[in-house]
Amino acid sequence: MCRECDVGMWEEEQICPVCRLPNKYGLRHRYCRKPLTMEGLTCLWAYEGIARKLITRSKYRGHYDYLGELTIGGLQLAVRPELGYFWKFLAGKPMLVPVPLHPARERKRGFNQAEIIASIAARQWGLDTVNLLRRVKDTGQQVGRGRNERLKRMEGAFALNSKFESSKLHIPEQVLLVDDVWTTGATMSECAKELRKAGVRRVWGWVLAR
Repeated sequence: MCRECDVGMWEEEQICPVCRLPNKYGLRHRYCRKPLTMEGLTCLWAYEGIARKLITRSKYRGHYDYLGELTIGGLQLAVRPELGYFWKFLAGKPMLVPVPLHPARERKRGFNQAEIIASIAARQWGLDTVNLLRRVKDTGQQVGRGRNERLKRMEGAFALNSKFESSKLHIPEQVLLVDDVWTTGATMSECAKELRKAGVRRVWGWVLAR
């Protein structure tokens, strides 16, 4: 990324994944006791300026190589002291699980951006990825919808991958849930709920931008 574009990127402040209020370390607040949720969330970039432009073009114009620029650059941000708890979580060797697209949407787009981000991060960190979830409900475009409508549409949108349901394949104890953008948190919250119901003990979210 050239220097002119690089100055148009801003590091994002961390929030609690449950109440969405600021939390310096990206941890769930102690008083946010909602069950079946993530215990932490790491956001790299502010979803504006160059970051927003690159993510939008990657998803809707097919320039998915832009995701590599944002991911590699974001991994360099991950050394910040306030992300110490995130690194502690990574030390436990979690499985990277990308947020799935509905099959119809993925066929139309040609790729799942969350899978690309997860694969790049997995190579950098020496971790494994697995498509543990599948999207069973086409929720349509979420752009322009409020949080309550997003939450309602996301209910029952995800399920455990059928190969894990029909066999005794190992369900990982720890999962790093990966997506490109956190808007209201409805998508990742629903994914985390399904993962926890399936037996995953700890879930942490990781997104390129918020």
